[in-house]
Amino acid sequence: MPASYFPISILQNGIKLTTEPPRGLKANLKRSFLDINDEYLDTCTKREIFHKLTFGLCYFHAII
Repeated sequence: MPASYFPISILQNGIKLTTEPPRGLKANLKRSFLDINDEYLDTCTKREIFHKLTFGLCYFHAII
């Protein structure tokens, strides 16, 4: 969306990049979980709750 406070020349000379989201819920979940490793999941002191929250967030993100 155009904005008066942002120079148009930067938009015209910039690199445009898009990524196609994976198709389907399963593919979306796989893509989200590829970025999460076991070390990250085990850093929290309440592991079981953190795992459930992470899955819920990934699931929510995959649906939207």
